[in-house]
Amino acid sequence: MVPGGYEVVDTKLSRSAKPKHVVQLCTYSALVGREQERLPRSMRVVLGDGSEVPLKVSDFLYYFEIARDRFQAFCASPPSTSIGEPCAHCGTCRWLERCEGDWEQSDHLCLVANVRRDQMMKLREAGFATMTALARMPNSMKVGNIQRDTLDRLRSQARLQVEKREDGQNRTEVLPRQPGKGFDRLPRPSEGDLFFDMEGDPLWEDGGLEYLFGFANQERGRDLAFTSFWAHSRDEEKVAFERAIDFIMERLRRFPDAYVYHYAAYEETALKRLAMYHGTREAEVDDLLRRRKLVDLYRVVREAIRVSEPSYSIKNLEAFYLPEGRGGDVTTAGESIVMYERWRRLGLPELLHEIVAYNTADCRSTRMCRDWLVTLRPGDATWFAGPVVSPVEATKESEREAKRRDTDEKMQAMTARLLAGVSEAERPWRELVAHLLEFHRREAKPEWWAMFNRLEMSEEELVNDAECLGGLRRDASKRPYPDKRSTVHSFTFPAQDFKIGVGDTPLRSDTGAPAGEIVALDDEADTISIKVGPGKSLPNELSLIPQGPLGDAVLRAAIYRYAVAVAVGQPDEYAAITAMLRRELPRLTGRDRGAPIIPAGADPLDAAVDAIARLNKGYLLVQGPPGTGKSYTSAHAIVELLRQGYRVGVSSLSHKAINNLLAFVEQMAGKRGVKFRGVKKSSDEEHNLNGAGLIEDRPTTITPAMAATN
Repeated sequence: MVPGGYEVVDTKLSRSAKPKHVVQLCTYSALVGREQERLPRSMRVVLGDGSEVPLKVSDFLYYFEIARDRFQAFCASPPSTSIGEPCAHCGTCRWLERCEGDWEQSDHLCLVANVRRDQMMKLREAGFATMTALARMPNSMKVGNIQRDTLDRLRSQARLQVEKREDGQNRTEVLPRQPGKGFDRLPRPSEGDLFFDMEGDPLWEDGGLEYLFGFANQERGRDLAFTSFWAHSRDEEKVAFERAIDFIMERLRRFPDAYVYHYAAYEETALKRLAMYHGTREAEVDDLLRRRKLVDLYRVVREAIRVSEPSYSIKNLEAFYLPEGRGGDVTTAGESIVMYERWRRLGLPELLHEIVAYNTADCRSTRMCRDWLVTLRPGDATWFAGPVVSPVEATKESEREAKRRDTDEKMQAMTARLLAGVSEAERPWRELVAHLLEFHRREAKPEWWAMFNRLEMSEEELVNDAECLGGLRRDASKRPYPDKRSTVHSFTFPAQDFKIGVGDTPLRSDTGAPAGEIVALDDEADTISIKVGPGKSLPNELSLIPQGPLGDAVLRAAIYRYAVAVAVGQPDEYAAITAMLRRELPRLTGRDRGAPIIPAGADPLDAAVDAIARLNKGYLLVQGPPGTGKSYTSAHAIVELLRQGYRVGVSSLSHKAINNLLAFVEQMAGKRGVKFRGVKKSSDEEHNLNGAGLIEDRPTTITPAMAATN
């Protein structure tokens, strides 16, 4: 209760407030308001980590009332027949059992393994509204813009499931071999192989906690041995992660032909994230990835076989190699999280024993899944023996490895210099400088990982990845034509969401080589034209993926220059940077430290501009959500600084943001009669809005594509 009435607080096992939470809180607030004859002013959602998100009822009330009225109108005249559709709420919905019964009775398309909602809509529109109808679809049938390979997969999947439903027999189909995929991803079994499974709590404090790393291994015909590493805090997570990686690396040293098997992407993704988050064992994780020592059996299954199960989770696959079931009180990852949360509250050792038993069962199941796949492996498959590396590439990799070692040694030496003999008061910000030394290298890793992962994707997966453009087919109606010394090739592609645009230079997903420059793209006609250089060509079928991250050598060198200045006792050479890292208050000429930036009663815009102009080797942040006047305020400040004779540098992650700000600068400069000269580093074709040159000297203004630089 608050002064004047009651307000609503609701709890959610979530790390962030979601729109559905807001609608629910609005519903409660409306009911409370009706009873107390006064609408609450605020409402709050308490998240799974204990934090609270305050919300103003008035900010959401009108949308809520429209949605409520629309819902009530639907309920007042419901359709004569309806059926539930699968959604994200199914796991917690009390009507799930009822819906599952309806789906079984109606032979709903959602029963088909790995079918998407948009695909179900297209199949219904084509007259195939049930799983049985899909299973019996003629092979020659086309459905909207669903790709032929995708449609064949869905039809075959439905057929297998329908046949199992009719006679109760499990079925497995081995798919046609694709070099480098499916069974070709399986290494030859080794005595040293590890079978890996992790347990994590996504709701633990900030960012979740990986609380259990579990391994199974077998040597010399003995029974499976199990090894576990526990973590119950962030510091313990770091230690457990280090011990798990050290355990893997030691195993691989003893058995060079061994691999680490897991099912689905969770384990690999978690290892990458933990290495970056804790800043430890990064080289070891990179080594595992480069040598492709982590084997995802889920990817092998999806590419190699088709089964009669309604899902491709490892629990479903156990019908083929563990028909008697696994037993135990904990049978799903969700139950493991609930059990762990219960242990954190009660501290009962038997609860951890249940989690260990579940993790052990998952590790054993991963081993049995690998062995089962080996029995299905066709004779023409090739055992995976690590990445194929040419002598030239091996030499380059050795050079890269030597460079990485040099970089690590340089970083460690600089870190030691930064922290040697410093006081406790100075240590925090100097540690931050040390963490910044290789920030860009760590920041680039997810982009590199994503790029290499896309090189492994199927065409269907690339079509569904909005960062890519998948399924290009040569346009037979348009012959390649010359463009100076280059050649332009034309393609069509299936309808899909994508971010690639004209001017981009993507890579080919099959080779990772540059595909050329996109010179034309029509997302309504689904056509694209790609220009390639002299002597180069493109295949009749390909998919496009984005390039890896941009080079960061200049940025990393700049950070090292600053670190050297700090280490030798000259941090004030970069006074503004040092002030930010120390979190000092802004230094304004003619103002006391800590005085209000905008004095009481002053005009906010004039006061902000005056404060920026008074900055003395310091910094001032102007922040806020979109539409709150950041660009407008910045433009006024820039023009005032130019009027006073300063040079102003403008930088951003996008040219669009720079151009938007400079458009404001142009307007303000024109109104105030300020003369200046601007330079913008960019390409005329991509970023110059009016086609002017990169350097322009105009009497009172600057074009939107120009920027004053320092």
